[in-house]
Amino acid sequence: MHETLTPPGTAPRPPGRPRRSVPRRVARALALLTALTLVGGGAWYLLLFLITRTETGTTAIDGDVRTVVVEIDSGDLRIDAAGRGDRLEVRKELTKSLRSPDESVERDGDTLRVTADCGEGVGTCASDYRLTVPAGVRVRAVTRLGDVTVTGVRGSVEARSRIGDVRLRLPRDAGPYDVTAFTKIGERTVAVDEDDTDDADDTDNTAELRAEARTKIGDVTVRQD
Repeated sequence: MHETLTPPGTAPRPPGRPRRSVPRRVARALALLTALTLVGGGAWYLLLFLITRTETGTTAIDGDVRTVVVEIDSGDLRIDAAGRGDRLEVRKELTKSLRSPDESVERDGDTLRVTADCGEGVGTCASDYRLTVPAGVRVRAVTRLGDVTVTGVRGSVEARSRIGDVRLRLPRDAGPYDVTAFTKIGERTVAVDEDDTDDADDTDNTAELRAEARTKIGDVTVRQD
């Protein structure tokens, strides 16, 4: 007869249960971790979807306005010249979840100022605005993340975005304009009647009106039509 000796302190392995290898245990742990991450991520996005809401509204502005300033943190801006008999209007679409835009619409003499800031944090937060303004007002429209479009305004325009397209459509019978159009990454198109032309900065020194369109990432278009 042969006797199998077991080292002291080692219990005999039950028959029929093969010992699991280390790679298999690691693979199972990783699979479990991945499943928990997917479930947790799905639950997080579902929560954001359930609590995200959109607020819309329109505000009519009475009185003489000569300058319009719109500065927002995230969202698209569109400013159109009003037709005959139309009033200055501010239409908004605010998107809120765990964060909400801190919005302000104020009159300061003949200047209308619209601002919206999302601040720091997580969750969806954006503020899209569309304004109808008198054709002759001066306009400054700035967004950090979003597109800017200004159409038909005869006064000076300053339009800027950090990430987004910037488009200025100036009236054909307005001007002359001192035009600045700049983008770091994107296409640049300028179709304005001018005497002097430069790759990054077009300038008509006799112009009384300014048309400025700038973005870091996005297309820039300035045209008269």
